Amino acid sequence: MKNQSNQYGFVVLAILFLNLCCEPSYDIPPSLITEAFAPDLTIKDLVSKHVMGKFEQWQKPNTIAGVVVANDRTDNFYKSIVLQDNSGGITVRLDGIKLNANYPVGMKIAIRLKGLWLGDYGKLIQLGAGVDLSDPAYPSLFPIPQTLFDQFIIKGPVASEPQAQLVKITELGNNYQSQLVQLNQVAFVVADTGKTYADAKNKASLNRTIHDCNGNNIILRTSGYANFAAIKTPSMMGTLKGIYSVFGSTKQLIIRDTGDIRMLLPRCK
Repeated sequence: MKNQSNQYGFVVLAILFLNLCCEPSYDIPPSLITEAFAPDLTIKDLVSKHVMGKFEQWQKPNTIAGVVVANDRTDNFYKSIVLQDNSGGITVRLDGIKLNANYPVGMKIAIRLKGLWLGDYGKLIQLGAGVDLSDPAYPSLFPIPQTLFDQFIIKGPVASEPQAQLVKITELGNNYQSQLVQLNQVAFVVADTGKTYADAKNKASLNRTIHDCNGNNIILRTSGYANFAAIKTPSMMGTLKGIYSVFGSTKQLIIRDTGDIRMLLPRCK
């Protein structure tokens, strides 16, 4: 693996395009599909190679595989899918829309890593196609171009999503990044009950606060583009499933849709 620092003025994807866009498309032989789903690298091993604030281009022909646990079905995740295996999870940046049609939740996929980049946006580790320094304050990754999806991503069968990992708010840390987790006996703080998940009118993302019976808090982040942005938050207590994420020092959860929230019990007293 080749380490790169933030000293790039810019990174152009032309080399990637010249090397890959002009390759002929072909059906993947069954033997290669079988090989892809016997990955030689876990997601945990992959993300462990990343140094926060830097970018690394993967130079070896390794493969990771996992199950899609989130996509853009409700537009709460933008140009990305979240992939999880038994060791961890990672957000994969993809330059396309209606990704749910090709990569539904529960689908097993494998990703060929050679030529892709590791980076982080606000300390959320991601996988993408190159380095975008258009915003020097928050350098990020270019998403993988749609024309290259099939060259990097091998689609497998669709089953059910992995069972969410039951955790407590206080247990959430970087080891749970981009993984499906579940909190029990939680509720929206009183000030955030009966409020819309986000600002659908102005397409603005909003934070709502979730707490447990011991007063521990975590942010629930929702995009103003989510198709449930205008729905109001419940006032009762119950369970919440979501993808664990971070932005800087802020810990946050992102739900796939309102079905991830089941709050029908009396609140803590």
